[in-house]
Amino acid sequence: MSIPDPYSEHRENYEAETAVDLRKQRLRRQSDPEPAAPEPTDDDSEPQATELTGDEVFADPYQVGQDALAANEEPVIDVPAEYGGRDFDSETADLDKRPALWGLRGRVNAALGLTRPPLPDSAEARFRQSVRRVQQPLPGCMVVSVIGLKGDAGKTSTTTALANTFGTHRGWGVVAWDACENSGTLGHRADRTTDPELGPWDILENARALASADAVSGTLGHYLRLQPTHDEVLASDSSTSRQSGIGWDECAALMAVLRRHRDLIIVDTGNNATASNWQWAVQHSDILVIPLPLRRDMAILTMNMLDGIIARGYEHLVRSALILTVVLPGDKDSVDTALRLEGWLEKEFEAIGGVGRIMRMPYEPKFASGERIHYHELNRATVEAYTNVAAEIADRLADRAYERTAEYADAYAPQEFTRPSQAERRPARRPYSIPPHSIPQPAPQSYDDGEDYDRHPPREQWRPRAVPPRDQPPREDPFR
Repeated sequence: MSIPDPYSEHRENYEAETAVDLRKQRLRRQSDPEPAAPEPTDDDSEPQATELTGDEVFADPYQVGQDALAANEEPVIDVPAEYGGRDFDSETADLDKRPALWGLRGRVNAALGLTRPPLPDSAEARFRQSVRRVQQPLPGCMVVSVIGLKGDAGKTSTTTALANTFGTHRGWGVVAWDACENSGTLGHRADRTTDPELGPWDILENARALASADAVSGTLGHYLRLQPTHDEVLASDSSTSRQSGIGWDECAALMAVLRRHRDLIIVDTGNNATASNWQWAVQHSDILVIPLPLRRDMAILTMNMLDGIIARGYEHLVRSALILTVVLPGDKDSVDTALRLEGWLEKEFEAIGGVGRIMRMPYEPKFASGERIHYHELNRATVEAYTNVAAEIADRLADRAYERTAEYADAYAPQEFTRPSQAERRPARRPYSIPPHSIPQPAPQSYDDGEDYDRHPPREQWRPRAVPPRDQPPREDPFR
């Protein structure tokens, strides 16, 4: 006898349990139905169950109440349309809560073992904010050029101080490049050097291999001079006897190598605005930094330089440039003259459309000494000032980076360059170009018969031209 299968028979109506509509199983409140007015009922009558409408069932399928559903709502997140990572103002950025090291609070913390943070408006708090701005991400490879047309204006010392500041707070990837034609002083002002002292022509002779796809990043460090602040220096060629110097093509090849291995390039330029390497540095810069001691001659040259940059079509670089002024030490009259000159410069800058920002820098005696610049020996005011300048540069570079698309690859790979040969030595002056009677005659030499003349040939005796006898009458002068 077979047992019937209860699931084999077809049933039209299945009423064991209510069918569940999965599309309506939601725990989030979809709408806020308006509460209906209660119907009047007798006090003795039993409360009648109200029938829920379709909207109310959809809004609260399990009848747990609107108050319980309110906790399940997703928070509304307002995503900013612009990039907010560069906003380092004290009102929005988190303050550094580490114990204070400067001032009265620093001394109290050190003496009593306290951990009180610096005040929000103190110099130490502002310095820490500047350090955070220096450390912000900068995608791609950025180029900062320190330019000027006058020697002893502070271009090399400014380049060194900025590279040391970025290297201290950002670490590896910062290069200070002396882009002079030859005989630049950046290698002599850097803290450390290497043995042997390699330069740009050593990189150019291996440019193809260093810029290739299979080049090792650490190979470039062989040609650079690592500093204690983790930045590197590419010094200029020190030879003064080559046939040619660094030009446009050489700068393009050097930059093709540097941008593949480093992140931030700070260029120290020369003093010739018509040189091809100076024009290349300006044209390929993301921001210009102009050190300007407050002297009349340097101010005039700076205004002429800015006019020339605008005439070439790079007024956007002038609008974002940083002018670093410094008052040179002197008597009260010279200081007053410098301050009046600063006011005149501000009016001239407004006449050409304005510049990015003018920042006053303190006078640093070690910059004027001509010796090597040791970053840890600089005055604290100088370190703070250049940290603020580096923070301003980082902000402007970040704006520049997000305005354009960062190029992570470049098809240009330079060929190897041949180092220019040394200049040919000027031949000795011909004997007959000197009056014969003014040349002392060598004493006659005696030669032994046994000496090997094939190995040591005797020097040829110079024979002077025939001198006219003294008793001849002088020639007549036709112009007498």
